[in-house]
Amino acid sequence: MNPVLQIAAGLGAMLGLGLAAGVRVVAGPAPMDLAAAVRHLTTRTRPAVGWKARRAGLLARVTELAHRARHPWLGIPVHDLDLLDRAPAGYVAARVRWAAASLTAAAVLALSATVVGVVFPLGVSMLMVCAVGGVGAMVPVWQIRDQAAQAREDGRRALAVYLELIAQQRAAGHAPGPALREAAGVGEHWLFTRLHRTLTHAEHSGHSPWDALRDLGERIRVRELVAVADLAATAADGAAISTSLTTQAASLRATDISADKADANTRTERLTLPVTALMLGFLLLVLYPAIVRLLTG
Repeated sequence: MNPVLQIAAGLGAMLGLGLAAGVRVVAGPAPMDLAAAVRHLTTRTRPAVGWKARRAGLLARVTELAHRARHPWLGIPVHDLDLLDRAPAGYVAARVRWAAASLTAAAVLALSATVVGVVFPLGVSMLMVCAVGGVGAMVPVWQIRDQAAQAREDGRRALAVYLELIAQQRAAGHAPGPALREAAGVGEHWLFTRLHRTLTHAEHSGHSPWDALRDLGERIRVRELVAVADLAATAADGAAISTSLTTQAASLRATDISADKADANTRTERLTLPVTALMLGFLLLVLYPAIVRLLTG
């Protein structure tokens, strides 16, 4: 076969692999089939064999190595994943997919540049490919970090409502434990669902609800939830906490309003340069005919 055709076929295969991996990473998994999921739960699962078993074993070893890593870029953000209710293995698999897709795309671009006559030294090409692969592997890290920050901010807003509901339950005469659980069962927000699940599990396992809330707040890094657990513990000793709950809810709302105002001011400042450039362009457009007449007259 002609060497040019061989190179073209290889580039086409690598390009197709890169595009397929990129689409798989961006599009994500297919929508869940509810009927198939129910059948999977009701039938006995078979252990993975062949290449699936090897892939699962390799992923488990990589996940274990990531757990042992001390650098934040190499390790696993346990608190963020717990907040988002995601498995560490899925996070590691996403990083591997992004790295593989980025490496493939960079290799295809490097080979394409070589074919069209743009030749880079081998060391420079390998360095560029590895750099692109490293950047691709960092994409899930940035995504998880941003999603966790947004989820914590959203959770703090919902926590103010939760405090008001606890105060209402206490004013109605409910004990601290049932008040925490009943207030969590009212809303459909992800924080309410997580709190209700945690408190129900604590009740069934015989643990105190405030200890369960404190543990949850420490695991997902929401300090305000730890403060709620401390208030609930004082209520168990007979203290009246309705006023404290209402005050803390008002404090959370004031903090959220201040954060919204600061964000609005920041966005307004970012618009200063575009608006100035727009006004300058409009002024030049209006004055252009007069300037042309003066220069040509």
